[in-house]
Amino acid sequence: MASAAVGERVPEARAALRAADAVCFDVDSTVINKEGIDELAAFLGVGEQVAALTASAMGGDVPFHEALANRLAVMRPTRTQLDAMLSTHPPASMLTPGVAEFIKKLQSKGKHVFLVSGGFRQMIEPVAGAVG
Repeated sequence: MASAAVGERVPEARAALRAADAVCFDVDSTVINKEGIDELAAFLGVGEQVAALTASAMGGDVPFHEALANRLAVMRPTRTQLDAMLSTHPPASMLTPGVAEFIKKLQSKGKHVFLVSGGFRQMIEPVAGAVG
């Protein structure tokens, strides 16, 4: 796997990864190159409204549980709609380039890899399957 050093503390990050028993990755905008809830909102036709609420939540202006409730109130998604969005936007198509290979390399070295998210399990599980 080719690697590109990005950042100022790359040697420290590599040392931490070598020493770690487990590594956790945020799913949205890390493992996938999108915010899953924003993708679902766009699919439902309320993308701009939800993106504004997401930006506010990420800025720390609104507690997470309130921001999620506000976004869900705008979206009002059903399981059928979520399944339709996932079928037209498969998680593998949203993976950050190189992330699946990186996770497989960590696992081959005996590291436990965990995906964390404040999003929906139904959106996270297919991502987990796509990265192994």
